[in-house]
Order: sequence, then C-alpha cells, then structure tokens
Amino acid sequence: MRSDDTSRQLIDVAVGILIGVRGYSRTEAFDELVRVVRETGIGLGSAAAGLVAVATGSSTAQHAEAFAAWGDVILRERRPLSAAS
Repeated sequence: MRSDDTSRQLIDVAVGILIGVRGYSRTEAFDELVRVVRETGIGLGSAAAGLVAVATGSSTAQHAEAFAAWGDVILRERRPLSAAS
C-alpha cells in the first residue's frame, strides 16, 4: 500500500509541474501524462517519477523517456531570467 501512496504522490506532483510549466488544467496535465505512458509503454508511476526527476534536475538514464517528453520545456523554465534576455 505504501508504494501506491508514493506513486499517487508522484503523480500529483507531476501533474502540478505540468500545470505550472504548461499552464494546463489538472485534467489536461493528467491527460499528457497518460499520452506519454501510451507513447512510451512505461507505467504511469514511472512517467510521473521521471518528470519529477527531470524537473528537479536529478534525472538519470532511467528517465530517458521523461526527458525526451518534457526535458525541453523543463529546461526552458529553469533558465535564469538573465539568460533569457
């Protein structure tokens, strides 16, 4: 049961990240997670964990699918304001 709680928390955090960086509604953010799951074949918990890892800068090779799906938007959001000028 604890693993399910952890996965649910990661999914909630991942949804929040997508709401923040993409401006999605909660439903749109969850739908994007599901789209990546369908495209990659990884599980929902794994996709969420990968997105959280990419967003926090702690992604590894095991998060390659998440980085491919979201790395560009996350890196763009993390760029310092001075670099955007």
